[in-house]
Amino acid sequence: PASRYKSKYLEPFRNDDLSESQKAILELEITKTFLKLSTDLLFGVIKPQTVSTSINIDPLKYKNPNILKDYHSMGNVSSYIESITPKDTDYLNLQQEYKKLKEIRKNQTWSSKVPVDVTLIDTMNHPNVKLLRTRLFSMGYLQSDNGSEEFGADLLTGLKKFQSHYGLNDDGVAGNNTLQSINVEPETRLAQVAVNLERIRWLNFDKGSTFILVNQPNFRAIYKNNGRIIWDSRVVIGLPDFQTAEFIDEMTHIIVNPTWHVPKSIAVDEYLPLIQENPNFIIENNMRLMIRGTDKAIDPSLIDMSLFTVDNFPFEIKQNPSNINALGLVKFMFPNKFSIYMHDTPMKDLFSKDLRAFSHGCVRVQTPFEFANALLSGEKEVEVEKFSKALSSNIETQINLVNGIPVYLTYRTVFFTDEGIPQYRPDIYGRDALLYLELFKAGLRLEIRT
Repeated sequence: PASRYKSKYLEPFRNDDLSESQKAILELEITKTFLKLSTDLLFGVIKPQTVSTSINIDPLKYKNPNILKDYHSMGNVSSYIESITPKDTDYLNLQQEYKKLKEIRKNQTWSSKVPVDVTLIDTMNHPNVKLLRTRLFSMGYLQSDNGSEEFGADLLTGLKKFQSHYGLNDDGVAGNNTLQSINVEPETRLAQVAVNLERIRWLNFDKGSTFILVNQPNFRAIYKNNGRIIWDSRVVIGLPDFQTAEFIDEMTHIIVNPTWHVPKSIAVDEYLPLIQENPNFIIENNMRLMIRGTDKAIDPSLIDMSLFTVDNFPFEIKQNPSNINALGLVKFMFPNKFSIYMHDTPMKDLFSKDLRAFSHGCVRVQTPFEFANALLSGEKEVEVEKFSKALSSNIETQINLVNGIPVYLTYRTVFFTDEGIPQYRPDIYGRDALLYLELFKAGLRLEIRT
């Protein structure tokens, strides 16, 4: 906002007749304002780490410009500002979307909310159908509003279009998730756009032509190789209590037929009660009970597991490679302090859900074999012999990548298709809200004045 770049020291200097000391003060204040604007565009208004401990992005790590030197080399303020403005096409699209939403909010364009007490489906008659029709028409998803309470073909088409734009399964059923999304007011969407503009400023540097990107709220991952997306997959991310972090790292290798070293928190909080209830749990799940800190396995049938609690459990649990292993048959490694990686999963049914936040923080991928082939060959359809042999061996095998590949774990709740269609996603971890509060403290106001 313009208010962020105003200075109380500039107010007295409105006349051309200034003393030398006043000119010096004026020049200093203008320089400070210029540096603030430049820094905001280059790195963002807010330091990412101050928003959440789950955000570990440091824009300074990827660029270290000398602002004044770079400006003087151009000699023109407008040219310099243009040169440092994010080049991501979504940045301009978000700015245009912000203007549009301001008008919608100012003119109260969207109609009343739709009650969420009834699921609305094709061919049904209900008073809420009329409200749904009017709301979707006011939002631009229907060409006309005939005031009908009958759920007809036109409403089905418009509803499916809305669902596809908001990351919902486009089944044409107006259930709770869909109606909650339809009922979000333009002010909230404005805040979403504002925080996503800030996120783009955090990553305002050249990411290269080859990288892996996971957009958490979109529950999708892509692998771009030499500027071309060669793999695209649905993913499952962490539960709100086990959030997947935001950070940048480098994928270095994949592990085929991985052994799962069950984290202590899962072993004692989740598995110990199951083991105590079912003595065969370890065997049935192809696991081993190990004395902590050793390679010695213990026969669980010889131990009275009722003696142990969260505080005194002396064992580690490992799950052997198999098709029931929690990591599936392959995991993709980019070593980091969060112990997060991407992996296969036997729980394939979760990929069909709208909201796919079910893991303990790692990223589960729907098509892991295609991903592995793409990483190793540059094409997901090409079966790599080394990978297929390792897979059929049933033995844990590490395959190193020839070159490390940057991995971006991002959190974008508003983005755009190649055709420029806005896509909105839910703020699953509440990070939009946290970032908006920080921007508000920094002077952001969702003004509706034009």
